[in-house]
Amino acid sequence: GASWTVAVIDPANYTNESHARQNWVRRLTIPEYIETVRATVGVDIGVIARRVLPPDLRADGFSNTAYNLNVDLKHVDAFAQLADIIVKRMDVPAFAQKFSRGRKFTDKDMRPLIAKMGQWLLRGPLEEREVVAYRGITTTLAAAGVSYQEAVGAVIKVMLQSPRFIYRIENQQGDGTPWPVGGFELASRLSYIIWGGPPDKELLRAAEAGELSDRNRVAEQVRRMLQDSRTVDQSARFITEWLDLGRLANMRPDPRRFPNWDAQLADDMRKETTEFFKEVVWKQRRPLSELLNAQFTFVTPRLAEHYEVPGVTGVEIRKVKLPAGSPRGGFLSQGSVLKVTANGTNTSPVLRGTWVMERILGKTPTPPPPNIPGVEPDIRGAESLRDLLAKHRSMESCRGCHAKFDPLGFALESFNPIGGYREHYRSLGNTEHPKVNRLAKGRGVQYRQGPVVDASGNF
Repeated sequence: GASWTVAVIDPANYTNESHARQNWVRRLTIPEYIETVRATVGVDIGVIARRVLPPDLRADGFSNTAYNLNVDLKHVDAFAQLADIIVKRMDVPAFAQKFSRGRKFTDKDMRPLIAKMGQWLLRGPLEEREVVAYRGITTTLAAAGVSYQEAVGAVIKVMLQSPRFIYRIENQQGDGTPWPVGGFELASRLSYIIWGGPPDKELLRAAEAGELSDRNRVAEQVRRMLQDSRTVDQSARFITEWLDLGRLANMRPDPRRFPNWDAQLADDMRKETTEFFKEVVWKQRRPLSELLNAQFTFVTPRLAEHYEVPGVTGVEIRKVKLPAGSPRGGFLSQGSVLKVTANGTNTSPVLRGTWVMERILGKTPTPPPPNIPGVEPDIRGAESLRDLLAKHRSMESCRGCHAKFDPLGFALESFNPIGGYREHYRSLGNTEHPKVNRLAKGRGVQYRQGPVVDASGNF
């Protein structure tokens, strides 16, 4: 009976706007679905779930953006298929015994089982109409001569396809205005934010006892939850989404110019950033600013060679202190970030600068005015990329934004498209090499590429 507006559905309308008072019905993402199944029924469905479920699409930089988590017929079919597989892998009688020891089809045994099992699987108490509906399944199957195990399995299968399982649903007033969150709803908010999965028994107990209406009790639960390893895993998923590290698996730089690039190097870069994040945030518990400045990193021998860090042996990724005078420090100088901010052949201070502006500073640049070309107005006399962009900034329509993100991008120009350090640009048509310094052509003008950054910050 709630009234919901559909007037604003374009994701672009949500850029840099606060919608904290709006509450969306949230479908579980694929990682959340996998973790919810594992935590509630003890079945690892990860491999097949990733294969049969349509991928979660990114919106506003993340794949768990609520308004983008749609459900189509492919989802419906996949959830039905997965529910059948999950129940077949379960020990149904043992699972049911956690909630009721009765094994008869009578109301005395079945109603308590359905109510308690439903509260666990669906993350909150069942309404009477829901108990009656699920009870009807067991009654019908019992009349057909189906066994207790098959009947209870059928109920579990239906619950696994329930909107209350697949979505995170919260009650609203009939007019859609904000409504105080309930204890069980708050428990789900906490668990999916901190763990990326459903509430555990203790959190559901606190919800049922009304303890989550007390701010101090909530703080106690949060402190307890932060000690769980699932919190670290969830934060690693966040860093992967925030920095868009998933792109590394699909990026293919020009093999003629970067013959050393392969899938293993890309994976090593991704691991470097996630291990670095865990070290700074969880092991050392340092301020988040250390993510930008820490003078250590994690490398494999292959990645150490790429970074020109000596003395790294073995096969596993390991923590290393960066050499004195190293151009690296913090995740902005790690190969993962440097690669996802470049294309397959070259770098752009504009692209890297806007990436830093959006991901680190939380500001989205204003789109360029219509009919404004790329970096090519009045480039006569430009002898370097810095010179060319300076002339671009001389245009009044371009100056405001480029003055903000160009300096951010130039700070990273000492790194090539695959994160290697360079003192000079490569020559077009040749494999990139840190010592190359030749004439390069750009947009109709020939200009000499000197050192990327000298003592004065110029080319």
